[in-house]
Amino acid sequence: MKDIIITAALSLLFLASYAQPEIAGKKWKIVKELSDEFKGKKIDESKWNIDPLKHPNLNWLGREPAIFKRESFGIKDGYLTIEAGKLPESVKIENNGRSYDYKYHGGILRSWVTSSIGHYYECRMKMNKTEMGGGFWLCHRGECGDKTEIDITESVGVLTEETHKWAHRWDQIMHSNSIHRKTACNDEKRDSGATYPSTKNHEKFYVYGFYWKSATELLFYLDGEYQYTLTPPIPFDNDLYVQFSIEAYNWNPIPKEGSMVATGTLEERTTLVDYIRVYKLEE
Repeated sequence: MKDIIITAALSLLFLASYAQPEIAGKKWKIVKELSDEFKGKKIDESKWNIDPLKHPNLNWLGREPAIFKRESFGIKDGYLTIEAGKLPESVKIENNGRSYDYKYHGGILRSWVTSSIGHYYECRMKMNKTEMGGGFWLCHRGECGDKTEIDITESVGVLTEETHKWAHRWDQIMHSNSIHRKTACNDEKRDSGATYPSTKNHEKFYVYGFYWKSATELLFYLDGEYQYTLTPPIPFDNDLYVQFSIEAYNWNPIPKEGSMVATGTLEERTTLVDYIRVYKLEE
């Protein structure tokens, strides 16, 4: 009984330590449709889409050479699990008029509903220990000239000799972007920021937070502490979908031999998400 009381007290202390930003005259209310503690036996698919081509707005299959697969997802011990790994055989897929060649797998989770200015987004997660990575972000299909993306955190599990030099710290980083994505109507523009936690991203859980304060002010938090503000290239007042992905990056290529994606244990290849919580301001 004593152990249960201590555990409960520690849980309350943890939650209190990472309170949302205080906004004078207002309070935060959790948005149930965009929040999940992952305590059930399976993923709540009334909240989340995990089939990459079955979302009504977004249909990205994943960056080569890693395809998004619903089978990469699971629930275990109160965590959302996302497994990265090598496919039994390479897969070639035709989509949107081009051919894709996949050798590995990750996964993407997307909300069914959108949110916008005046929300606070938070997840507690521990990255896998492979060359693949990704993270917590917001996006939509968008219209020409109005296609936007907010990356709350991006990182990878491990680096290799093939990692591009500019990314030499991406295994121990919280990296954020506000991106006006390239279309026929505009070139890509972005504002980015980063902070560097005390350990590698795969070594412990971190809490990543984002306050969408206004169309021109995007505030980012790590373990409840304010880190930086991004100014998007254009006013960001769109409705965006919440996403969480584990994917391959061309700047951190998966080695052809001996990669952690192919040789790591299941534990090393699995990203853990303790919770995703989204709050909105109310009077």
